[in-house]
Amino acid sequence: MSETIENEAGLFQSQQTRYRPSSFALAALGILFVLYQFVGGGLTVLIIGTAITPDNVMSARWATMLAQILFLLLPTLYLAKRQNGSFADVFSFRMPSFREWFLGLAGMLALMQVAETYLYLQNMIPVPEPLAPYIQQFKDAIAATFKMLLLAESLPEMLFVLLVAAVTPAVCEELMFRGLIQRNFTLAYGGKLSFVYTGTIFALYHMNPFWLLPLIALGIYFSFLQYRSRSLWLPIAAHLINNGAATVGAFIYGSTDDTTPTLFLGAEAEPSMAAVLGTGGMFAVLFFLLINQYIRVTERIHTGEES
Repeated sequence: MSETIENEAGLFQSQQTRYRPSSFALAALGILFVLYQFVGGGLTVLIIGTAITPDNVMSARWATMLAQILFLLLPTLYLAKRQNGSFADVFSFRMPSFREWFLGLAGMLALMQVAETYLYLQNMIPVPEPLAPYIQQFKDAIAATFKMLLLAESLPEMLFVLLVAAVTPAVCEELMFRGLIQRNFTLAYGGKLSFVYTGTIFALYHMNPFWLLPLIALGIYFSFLQYRSRSLWLPIAAHLINNGAATVGAFIYGSTDDTTPTLFLGAEAEPSMAAVLGTGGMFAVLFFLLINQYIRVTERIHTGEES
């Protein structure tokens, strides 16, 4: 513990931050949580009410997008400027090489399939009978909200939903988590702990207990991409692909069983357990192979040897 504190103190002095990085990151997380969940959420409720319906869904989408911009993005930029004095010290936009793009985003696609396999298996775990109706009701409410926000009846509407549900959060949340928060955690605790902490907190921020473990895996992967590439471009693109796939999937398949892995949607029969496990295992192996190559490709960048 003392070594960590000394490490943080040295970085605190060398980076000329206004506040101690660990304390600042935690305070920023609290401020942004209150602004987005309570202020932004409260204003959304005032605008559309407590339920999203076909009549107010467009207003709900606009409110969701504006809340991300007003209560996540703009405060993030303000806090970054106040802490570091320069956006360049917090938000790195180095352009990755083609191999980095390919390996990082291919890894994202493989991880998505692994996450879908996990959710499919998780849905098969029995729950205590007295709790089952309440848990199912909670799950149905979350699913109904997401489907209402994501489902589109035309291509132009789907493109707008992509802007709301994929592009906006990919930019706003990545600048917040992989920029502001991960930067300060890195100054405080070093790179490896910072991407684990940041990815885990990212998952908790979404407040969806049914997707918690996949969200942790995705959040840590986004943070890992930034950690290795020293750039926000890859986590933004990976985040965009993840959210965009859900939006396009909802447009193509409509209101389907969201626990069935995407590769099996549209099949005439329920996929067998062997098919699901085999496919999930294949993508898990592919994911680790891709990550191993990505680490090798980013070695010079990660160690600061790239010219």
